[in-house]
Amino acid sequence: MSETLSLRVPPRRDAIFGWLAFAWLAFVLLPCWSLDYGLLASTRDEILEAYGWASLDISLLWFLLPCALLLRPLTPAGRDSRRHLFDAGWALGCMAFVIASAALTGRGLGYASVALFIALGAVITLALSRREWLGGDRFVIGVLLIIIALIGVFIVWPSVAIFIPMFEDQSGAFAPLAFLGVLTQAHIMRIIINSVLLAAAVGAGCTFFGLVLAIYTTRIAKRSAVIGRVFSILPIVTPPFVVGLGVTLMMGRAGYVTQWLTTFGLTNTSWLYGFTGIWLAQVLAFTPMAFMILDGAIKTIHPSQEEASYTLRASRWQTFFNVFIPLLRPALANAFLIVVVQSLADFSNPLVLGGNFDVLATQIYFYITGSQLDYQAASTLGAFLLLFSLGVFCIQYLWIGKRSYVTVSGKSYRGDVQPLPRALIGGVNAILAVWVAFNALLYGSIFYGSFTVNWGVDYSLTLDNFIKLFGQGMSDGAWPSLLDTLLYAGIAAPITAVFGLLIAWMVARQQFRGKKSIEFTTMLCFAVPGTVAGISYLLAFNSAPVYLTGTAAIVIISMVMRNVPVGIRAGIAGLGQIDKSLDEASLSLRAGSLRTITHILLPLLRPAMLSALIYSFVRAITTVSAIVFLVTPDTRVATAYILNRVEDGEYGIAIAYGSILIVVMLAIIFFFDWLIGEARTSRSRARNLS
Repeated sequence: MSETLSLRVPPRRDAIFGWLAFAWLAFVLLPCWSLDYGLLASTRDEILEAYGWASLDISLLWFLLPCALLLRPLTPAGRDSRRHLFDAGWALGCMAFVIASAALTGRGLGYASVALFIALGAVITLALSRREWLGGDRFVIGVLLIIIALIGVFIVWPSVAIFIPMFEDQSGAFAPLAFLGVLTQAHIMRIIINSVLLAAAVGAGCTFFGLVLAIYTTRIAKRSAVIGRVFSILPIVTPPFVVGLGVTLMMGRAGYVTQWLTTFGLTNTSWLYGFTGIWLAQVLAFTPMAFMILDGAIKTIHPSQEEASYTLRASRWQTFFNVFIPLLRPALANAFLIVVVQSLADFSNPLVLGGNFDVLATQIYFYITGSQLDYQAASTLGAFLLLFSLGVFCIQYLWIGKRSYVTVSGKSYRGDVQPLPRALIGGVNAILAVWVAFNALLYGSIFYGSFTVNWGVDYSLTLDNFIKLFGQGMSDGAWPSLLDTLLYAGIAAPITAVFGLLIAWMVARQQFRGKKSIEFTTMLCFAVPGTVAGISYLLAFNSAPVYLTGTAAIVIISMVMRNVPVGIRAGIAGLGQIDKSLDEASLSLRAGSLRTITHILLPLLRPAMLSALIYSFVRAITTVSAIVFLVTPDTRVATAYILNRVEDGEYGIAIAYGSILIVVMLAIIFFFDWLIGEARTSRSRARNLS
């Protein structure tokens, strides 16, 4: 009877045939090769040539080779394992053939090839699931393949591409020692030394002031702890160039501080421009980053360690230097590392305040955007920046070593926070007072300067700067760059949050080989300076097989990849607070991984996801070093517009635009903070009522 019933069930159509049909449909409807001006702006001959099938070029072979999968039913039924391996291997080989042939022909891949890659990826997913890899869960396998593909294309390949021009001469021929001609130049060595010394000085300064602010907010402040929240927001909402311009308004040649000092005999009104000015501006800009790291680290120190020190009759100073500071060693190293990388990548403040003091970031920028385009020199300096940043990570690891800094044992006893030395409290309060006063003057100068006619000459209030920005219609002035920026950031932020959540879910919830490598590779974005990221994208996607330079896609992708570690960390932290039994219960009820994420995990992770979403959105708006090499007149962004105004000497317009961005982003942050707070309040009320 069972045999009779089984004969009546019609055989299921293999999904692989459907994906191959999808690829062929894309081959007929979409161009196989990239178009220089798009479908709407290209000529008829250019479009026909891009389709590939009109002239029967090699692109036809791309879609014929996967048809070998149609022969799979002829494989003996007892060899399903080999059949699935053949499917996956053949699909992967077809992908490699498409990439290699496009690179050899020197042409870029088009939309049809993207659809082909999607179809072949689906074939690999089906084949691996049928081999019961990762439990046979197609969603898990598909997500993993997507993550590997995106990491390989947009992180690993650009990191490799930046080294290629180093070993080529001006004609493009292979020259293994060509980079020595750049590094041995006297002015290049001076620039490298300048950058390293400046980054070390800024790292030390930011770590010191960040520690002072963190000690105040965690161990001294009571009602005034809101200062810490203000300083945690400032670096996020402050656009590039704004801090440097604000310092110029205060202490530049026409600054009111400089004019006040001239009454006391100051004759050198250019003292700010150079190492001093860059150091001051970067310390003001990057100290809040160090503060956020150290503030969180101090809050996790268990007071029992200090109590034990006092029990052994140690003084407050001995406890501070021998217990408190050593426990902060990992946080101090992380703060120093992040600030050093940020200092190396920053070219906005050196561009405004550098004078004759050149650094690597500005030199790379001039190699790309200057009158003499020099990819070899830019690649050499970019590779040096990348290697130096990775070296800082290694130094950090060697300094911290494998020592244990765990102070929370899991016991219920918490203890009381011990008082700090009185002299230390007085010093912290004095430094904080100076810091707050200076920042109040700085941001006050920025907002006031945006309304002045000519700073240092005519302090009359006017709206001319804002009229020049937004009074010329939607097609001119700052409107196009502002609207494009909001559009790009609005697209990049959800992708960043979702992509970060998927990577965090794979790392925290799944077990497979290479998990640590994926996590490390994605977090590598933090170690890569923004200038290096921009140069690497320019070199990687300005030639076959993938042409993206000059498009909005590469700007959005750059925003996503620069901020995806934030989404990953937010996802890992949120998943760490959710018991795995919820996942297991959902899966046991045959919900599937996708439904488990959308119906169980995502609602619980909503606050963390919203925080990552807003952070990614704001950072995408304020980023400049990573995308300044990628924008064109057709893909304008706000930070590039400010850069152009600075280069033209229109400081008033640049400051006005920066002040508007600060107000807009603060409004967005506080709105969503209120929204999340309201959601939490509603949930707590619901619990109390129940």
